[in-house]
Amino acid sequence: MVLVALTCALVGNAGVFGVKIDDSAQVWELKKAIKAEKPNDLKDIDADKLQLCLAKTEGGAWLQDDDDLDKMLQNKVDTSKMKKLRASWKLNKPDLFGPDVSLGEDVIHVLVLVPGQGLSVGAAALREPHPVRKKRWEELNEVLDRNKRSKVNSAGESSTGYSYVSFTDVDKIMRARRYEQPSKVVENDKLDVLHAYLLLLTKAFGEIVTGKEAKRLHFIVPILACVCGLFDGEVQILAEETVTGKRVHGDGSFEFVIERGSKRVCIVEAKRDDFQQGLAQAYVGCEVLADVEGLTKLYSIVTNFKEWYFSRSLDDRIERFDATITIVNDIPTRESVKMIAEKIYSMLSDDEEPAVASNEAIL
Repeated sequence: MVLVALTCALVGNAGVFGVKIDDSAQVWELKKAIKAEKPNDLKDIDADKLQLCLAKTEGGAWLQDDDDLDKMLQNKVDTSKMKKLRASWKLNKPDLFGPDVSLGEDVIHVLVLVPGQGLSVGAAALREPHPVRKKRWEELNEVLDRNKRSKVNSAGESSTGYSYVSFTDVDKIMRARRYEQPSKVVENDKLDVLHAYLLLLTKAFGEIVTGKEAKRLHFIVPILACVCGLFDGEVQILAEETVTGKRVHGDGSFEFVIERGSKRVCIVEAKRDDFQQGLAQAYVGCEVLADVEGLTKLYSIVTNFKEWYFSRSLDDRIERFDATITIVNDIPTRESVKMIAEKIYSMLSDDEEPAVASNEAIL
């Protein structure tokens, strides 16, 4: 048995810690060792939910353990170009920590991220938002605070959730401009499997465009899962996510949040086909998530499966694009399912093409 000493850093916390482990161990065992080493910081987190990244720069050098590292860990860490460590991999792989790999000195080897963490709340509070986004938050807080005071229940409790904010109020603050959401090609064999599964669901559940929201989720999820599966384990889908703002005085609530590195795609189902309320929920929620995680760009999708509203929350503007799945004889067409899947694939990809924006406001 050969022990390898790995220096690790937990994103959101300054400082590093060490783990000694058999070099023939698998990554899942390293996750357990990390959790055992940090029992307080990772108390409520299952070891398998940790995401580990090889702490190397784009040039292949280990990250230096210095003051710059502390600052980076306390701010937004973009791990999208770092190698994600798969649970089944052995640590002594030649491109990980094999016998011929130099572990260097005064460096770190592994970055540790917890689920839902793009940036710690404490670090996010240190980051001053873009002036336009800050103004948006101030105007949104006026509406949230006003509605909070008017919605106190018999127990003296109040909520600042999206359900107390009308689309009219939100639209005045965050009037969306049109943009064209790019696409990225999904291979035909993946689309064939997806479309065949949707056909099975149609036979089992019946007509898609009618029925309860829970039924429609069964049709929405396969599209999300198909796209996320293209990233070979680098993407997580978090279900029924709720986030409470710090500087934004509201809550964000989503059916799903898709995470890949610092990318976020927030999914809201349009209840009772009320897309305006769904957009209000998505827009408020994205501002809350931007506040808590220190993000500068977030995507949201509001859908009832048939209609899809794609939005981007940027520092200086909100943008929206809509698309429709075509239903023929109660069956979604393969081409329209392909269109939706490829737009979501582009959102999550590193080589995402620049979106074509417009100054045209959506009325």
